[in-house]
Amino acid sequence: MLLNAKKSILALALFTAVISCKKNAIDYQNSNIDESKVYQKPITNDQIELVGNLKKITLILEDLYKEKKNIKLVNAAIYAKAYTDESILLKDLINPAQSRLSENKKFLALCSKWNVSLQYFSDAFWKAARIKNDSKLLTFLNFVQAIHAPVQNLSNNQLGVNYQDNSTEVSIYFPYSTEFDISPSGDNYGPVASLVSASAEADEALGLQPYFSGGTLVEYRPVVVNDEYVFTHPTHIVGINGIEPYEIQDAYLNPPTVTSPPNVNRVYVGDAICRAQYDRLISFTGNGGGSEITYCRVSGYLKLTGHQITEFEDKTTVEFGRGTIRKKQWLRVYAVWDADWVVENKEQVFAIYEDDNNAEITFTGSLSTSLKTEIGATVNGSVDYQIKRSSQDDIIKQLKISRVSYFTGAHRNQGWGFGIDKSFLPASASHGWPFYDAVSDGGANVGWTWPYDGY
Repeated sequence: MLLNAKKSILALALFTAVISCKKNAIDYQNSNIDESKVYQKPITNDQIELVGNLKKITLILEDLYKEKKNIKLVNAAIYAKAYTDESILLKDLINPAQSRLSENKKFLALCSKWNVSLQYFSDAFWKAARIKNDSKLLTFLNFVQAIHAPVQNLSNNQLGVNYQDNSTEVSIYFPYSTEFDISPSGDNYGPVASLVSASAEADEALGLQPYFSGGTLVEYRPVVVNDEYVFTHPTHIVGINGIEPYEIQDAYLNPPTVTSPPNVNRVYVGDAICRAQYDRLISFTGNGGGSEITYCRVSGYLKLTGHQITEFEDKTTVEFGRGTIRKKQWLRVYAVWDADWVVENKEQVFAIYEDDNNAEITFTGSLSTSLKTEIGATVNGSVDYQIKRSSQDDIIKQLKISRVSYFTGAHRNQGWGFGIDKSFLPASASHGWPFYDAVSDGGANVGWTWPYDGY
């Protein structure tokens, strides 16, 4: 036990020394991290180099965050929701001329209110980066800032890299950002921000916590960062989350217009819930942050006989932030699952999976439905399906259901009660549509409602 204690003291001393001199990347391995929450470490040379650069970027932010205006600028970019998942891409912060933020009205309003400047942050970032006199880091940053720049701006590219590659979309992720209210000054929590560099695919890592004395930031101290920590401490995670440009998802903001003509039976994915965190808190592979739950339909209707189905007919991806998942909140989706479930289409599959960019899952089975022959005739038959998708998790749902069963039971309790929302396609005068598989306080990891119109 004494030997272990000495090892822990030595590891902490080494970590503190590295932080103070800032000559090397932080060693996250020599710490008391729960290894069961570390799922994948960098193995290849490219991965090791990437993680090293992420650490160097984190140290630059540590320098910049000594000025509150720089933290405010990054927070403004995240609160502006230019991208999904409470994140902003580094390229948008260090290349103002090509930044999505320059036309984001909410970002511009926050910058004005908080008296911060994107150009100031960019200039300060590049100044701090050049001071380090690290040619490999500068090459990497030049690559990052030029990703997806217009082709005509890349004529002087001498780095020999593909600027249209998504694999190096470095992001700054602020999990549970909505827990920390935006004040008129932007100083609602200091502002302070712990810093974490993605050194692995993990739900726990060693980070840097700001330490203040007399209102002045004195230093950053090592701290174990996990989901519980980031829920109560504002934290910026430098990694690769795999975020996308933000599109409004909540159907309360954009309710669908019901325009079903006569004899059309339109089926929807109504409300959706996710009760478990499928993606990692910290990621360098593009599989971090919230969970992307994808609801799909498999249909063989009027497919050629003898052919196999290899694609979904309809697919709706719902972005669940970590806060939404933690609080087990329902999201209003109301996306079309089948624009018209015709009588001749006897069976379909309701499928759910979590979308990732690594590993693979396969949906397999067969369906009875109306098929087409090569000469154009319609026949009743069976068709197989085999649909592959990228996911590091198991298949969440693969429900084969007949048309008769769906419409007969669509208004009935599925074992989880009914929703209270009656504002869109009300199921009855007294309640909303039945919940499938889960409710907020119990059931499977993922649930949904399954309304229809026009039947």
